[in-house]
Amino acid sequence: MDLISLGLTPRRSKKILRLVNNNRISLTIKNEFEKLNSFTKSFLANQLAAEEQLKGKVNDTLLEAFEELYYLFDCENFKFEKVSYVSLTKLKALYKKVNGLNDVTTTAEEDNLSKTIMDIIQKYIILTTTLKNSDSLIYKTLVLKSQYVYWESVNNSTVNKLIYFVQSSPFRFYNSALEIFNKTKKLLEDNVYQVTNHSIGTEEDNYIYYSWKVVKNLSRAIYSTFSKALHQDTPSIGFLSIERNSIQWYLNAIKFVIKFPVTVVSKDVHLKLRQIKYEIKHNISNIDILIKCNPDDYLSSLMDILDIDKDSSNQVLQAIDNTIKFDQKSYTETAEPSFAVRYWVVIAFIIFYGPSQSRKIYTNRDEIIHWIKYNGIEPVVGFFKNWVVRPLYDMLDILRSDSDITITTKDSLKSDVGSLENMVYEFAKDNHIETTPVQVSQDVKNGDLKIIMSRYEDEIKSPIKYLISGSLLRLILIQIQKGKVDGAVAINGIDKLLKSQQLVFGIVSISPSIYILYQLYQYLTADKPIVLNGKQLNIICLKCLNNIENLLILLESEQHSNYEGELLIEIINLLVCSNALIPSELKDDWVDDLNALNDSQYNIATKLDLIRKIWNMYGPYFR
Repeated sequence: MDLISLGLTPRRSKKILRLVNNNRISLTIKNEFEKLNSFTKSFLANQLAAEEQLKGKVNDTLLEAFEELYYLFDCENFKFEKVSYVSLTKLKALYKKVNGLNDVTTTAEEDNLSKTIMDIIQKYIILTTTLKNSDSLIYKTLVLKSQYVYWESVNNSTVNKLIYFVQSSPFRFYNSALEIFNKTKKLLEDNVYQVTNHSIGTEEDNYIYYSWKVVKNLSRAIYSTFSKALHQDTPSIGFLSIERNSIQWYLNAIKFVIKFPVTVVSKDVHLKLRQIKYEIKHNISNIDILIKCNPDDYLSSLMDILDIDKDSSNQVLQAIDNTIKFDQKSYTETAEPSFAVRYWVVIAFIIFYGPSQSRKIYTNRDEIIHWIKYNGIEPVVGFFKNWVVRPLYDMLDILRSDSDITITTKDSLKSDVGSLENMVYEFAKDNHIETTPVQVSQDVKNGDLKIIMSRYEDEIKSPIKYLISGSLLRLILIQIQKGKVDGAVAINGIDKLLKSQQLVFGIVSISPSIYILYQLYQYLTADKPIVLNGKQLNIICLKCLNNIENLLILLESEQHSNYEGELLIEIINLLVCSNALIPSELKDDWVDDLNALNDSQYNIATKLDLIRKIWNMYGPYFR
């Protein structure tokens, strides 16, 4: 189960960031950034254009922080895409410089300028923190959804459960052994005091009794701990309460041993799925808060999301700190097993058997190469040479020339017929039978030899007499020649039939090769489904589209529902998963259509019409 992750790794790619930032929350923050950047430029142009006006009116530390912020965001050539790469650590250090400057005594004019600059700095920091927090919420929810797909694929297949049990068995056995050891140690500590206080007889007797008591308590502790562990991990082993001598006990014991790996893995996977569902629900509720939040109330929303005390004096700093902590949060408990865990069997096999097998392969390399050539290369070459190229050239020769496929040699029938005509005419002439060469030729062509058959019938009555005279022998030889001519005529007919069907035979001879090559081409060029975490990527996209439509229907029926955050996540998840399926020529339209589903300017009815358009337009790419 080596699975791809669509770039959902701890280090986010630029492609994923572009997809995550192209959503309703980010677009709202982008609009606020553009307004703030425009106000900052106007403020600098109108009131702080000359450097002399800065001195004496604004605190140097505040001015330095403002200048640092200006260049950090590149306000002169501001690009929203670069905001995601601004470090919150730098913003935190920058805000600490100016956080306590409000207590400094100043004039009214200085106070207004300082307050305006402070508000600009704070607004930049709050917007950036909100963007970072929303990006983290969305990205981590996508990671959780990817993890959910993985564990769901494990849970839906018994084979995958057995594979996962083998993969995790070393760590599982180690943890079980450690747990049994700790429980055994505790039980021994509870029982050892009774052993030490029980002293009878001599010292040797006490030592034997003490050793026997320790072994007995140890056995009981191990059995008790193992039984508790079994009951804790597999509550379905109620057969232990059945009488041991009964057949049902043994049948249930065998059934338990067979199902034990699947039962253990099922419990573990169900626990992970519940935990993932809880985390997804929690993140989606926070995303929903940001969607419905007014841009002026982003700080209060961050306080609710990050569990910050509203009476705290340093709310912005705490928001930055908690956002950094949340961004560094990793769901390792529900993550898929690492590469080493998934392939430890293969790695162990390579380590133990790799060197010896490599040596054998090197020693027998000539035989291996010969076997590959004899059973792999030569059959393929022979197939193309004998069953593709040669029949193709033969068919082209048929089309190029009037070559005949014959059974007999050319003009053999003509010579046989001429010889038969001469034999019949000479016999008729020697026996004074009136005929002409033209009549004989005509009779032979028609297969009629009645001019000599009557003589043959008369002479057969006295065979010895006419054999001696040779007349009957000549007639027999003429009959033999007649049979030869008849056979040649039949073969000549077959030759004509073959000649008329030469192209058909050529096509038939090459048809199996063409069919095999066509099937091979279809297999190599056919669109194969992309598999993600044991599931087809197109099926995941279909489920996302279906979930989006269901959420829109729920939003239409429940006007005050909290499904907008979940809708946003499903849209972004669909964008991420469909990246490999949608053609590049349609990706811009695809992104625009999906973003319109989460646009507040459209009502639910319009969005439902849009989802039907998406089904009609892009549905074939997911089927």
